[in-house]
Amino acid sequence: MAADTVTIEYSLVYSGDEKPVGDSPWLTATFADTKGASAEAVLLTLDASGLRNSEFASGFFFNFRESIDPGTVRISEVARENFIGRADFRLDRQDDQNAGGGFRFDFEVDLPNSRRDRFGAGGVYSILLEREGGLSIYDLLVETVSEGYGESVSVVHVQSLSAGGSAWITSESRFSVDPGVGGAEVPEPSTWAAGAVMAGLVVFPLWRRRRPGPAGS
Repeated sequence: MAADTVTIEYSLVYSGDEKPVGDSPWLTATFADTKGASAEAVLLTLDASGLRNSEFASGFFFNFRESIDPGTVRISEVARENFIGRADFRLDRQDDQNAGGGFRFDFEVDLPNSRRDRFGAGGVYSILLEREGGLSIYDLLVETVSEGYGESVSVVHVQSLSAGGSAWITSESRFSVDPGVGGAEVPEPSTWAAGAVMAGLVVFPLWRRRRPGPAGS
């Protein structure tokens, strides 16, 4: 099966006290089509390699295409590196997930705040998303709008910046695509990190969902 690998680069601070100290992109989220237990699935890899010092991500937010019911999506952990905490997954229609600036999302990867368990500098975390009938990377690359900040395909909340503040970071509603010739394999823990994160060259337009929400924190 022909497949693409899509990488979202979080490189624009749109709300917050300051920005991370390192060079952007500070974080990435990479999607790859793969084979689940019974149908096509999506391998999602979150990478915090661009964070520095005590900086950590406390939540990533994404959307599903309108035809996908978030409640039908199953999530399982594949592997991790430099991250020992436990993530929670919140799946619901946009009315439930309020990200900074009033963005509304269907899917949150909620990460711990305790110092020992944080998803910080050098952290990489890979999860598998499945549903009956299959799931594609393009079922998740859906932009949402905020009354204050325009459009975004995904946002992430970064905390414990150098001056003690936090920031909401987005991808400027664009992502890069690495065209592939076959579906990605769900990797073994010993080999997954080397192949899961890939940078691409082609900028694609996004599916749009225009449901602005009220401003949030």
